[in-house]
Amino acid sequence: MPRLADRRARIELLRAAEAAFTERGLAAARVEDITERAGVSKGAFYLHFQSKDDCFKQIVETFIARLAGCVEPPPIVFESERASINEYLKRILAHDVEVLEFCWQNRALLRMMLAGGGGAPYAYLIDEFAQRVARQVESRVRYAMDIGLYRRDLDPGVIAALISGAFDRLVRKLIDAPSRPDIAGWCAQVLQLFTHGLLAPEVRAVADPSVTEAPPRSAQQTAGAAPAAGATGERAGGERRRSRAKAT
Repeated sequence: MPRLADRRARIELLRAAEAAFTERGLAAARVEDITERAGVSKGAFYLHFQSKDDCFKQIVETFIARLAGCVEPPPIVFESERASINEYLKRILAHDVEVLEFCWQNRALLRMMLAGGGGAPYAYLIDEFAQRVARQVESRVRYAMDIGLYRRDLDPGVIAALISGAFDRLVRKLIDAPSRPDIAGWCAQVLQLFTHGLLAPEVRAVADPSVTEAPPRSAQQTAGAAPAAGATGERAGGERRRSRAKAT
């Protein structure tokens, strides 16, 4: 009677395999390394996976599914009709921070995936995910245009390519960082860049408070001192010219 697959053993094998792959790389990790970590036999491994590559592929597919769920913005983000523009932007910022936090927590596996799985031909999975993200961002841009947040003379496809491409490079920079960076600060900079360059004029007036405060007293004093210095210089120059004229 053939052995039946054990769901719990499969989960333990996947966890052990992910740890082995991230530590050693796909090429150097052995099936024995995985089974020892999982506490199962080599036969149990082949009961669940055809090969080491098959195991890694399942890890990648599972991770991408989790990442896709994280990248998908919650419905509340698009309920802008019930919220102010600033509230909508806060929701976008919180969502972006959550995505980058997820990438940071899974940076070892993500780094290996973006490198092509240690030489394995799994980069196409990343490319497919990138295309899906680009389509999602384009939908977000179109939505922002429809509600009057972004200008209507934009090409949503071009803007989506710019935004998704920028986040792709940002994630690569993030996972290569030697220590945890200021993720919230990074996301705030990105949001500021793309919104202040895309906001419609009437929305800009809402998002950007007018600068109506008087400059600090020290600044006023400095500003007032400058003409006096200039005037002193002019008087000094005039006196020198008059002195030369008398001498002549």
